[in-house]
Formats: sequence, structure tokens, C-alpha cells
Amino acid sequence: MKRGSRLDELFTLLFMVLAIGAIVCYFALGNNNPMYIILGGSAVLLRVAQYIMRFF
Repeated sequence: MKRGSRLDELFTLLFMVLAIGAIVCYFALGNNNPMYIILGGSAVLLRVAQYIMRFF
């Protein structure tokens, strides 16, 4: 995947949506609810997958 390609931009957009969702869940639901960990972890895994796809 090349930097700036359509798939790269899609992954970046999904990462941002998941990261913002994690922040909103953390403040809206409190830290007793594990939803923010699921969303934040998914965002990080998506970003790592994006970097792996860029370099390999």
C-alpha cells in the first residue's frame, strides 16, 4: 500500500473514528466500562496493520 492511496486514507479515517469513539466512551461511560479499551485497542491494531501494509 502506498502512502496517500485510497486504502491508506480509509484506514486513517477508521483509526480516527475508533480513537474518538474510545475517548467519548471513556468520558461518557466512565472507566468501569471496558468499551473504551475495546475501541482504543482496535484503533491501535488498525494503525499497526496500516504501517505493516505500508512497509511490506
